[in-house]
Amino acid sequence: MAEGICYVCNQSFTEANRDTVVDKIVEHMMAAHHGGIWGDAMQAKSAFDKCPVCGADLGKPLAKCPNCGADLIEHYARKVTSRYVH
Repeated sequence: MAEGICYVCNQSFTEANRDTVVDKIVEHMMAAHHGGIWGDAMQAKSAFDKCPVCGADLGKPLAKCPNCGADLIEHYARKVTSRYVH
């Protein structure tokens, strides 16, 4: 069993494995807290140096990868959520 929380509202999630609980929390965050996650992801300190999907150089806060179109807000939520799952 894996457990985790939404870092925005502290709602608890429990699933069979770590990947599933991360998926559920990210799904919840993108539906319930998209604006807050977007704001966090658009800060310079949160910018991806490279796209987590295609590896394109980014270096600045972006909502979508200009190369492959990956949703960088969702990838940011996934990155942060992994710290809140055990």
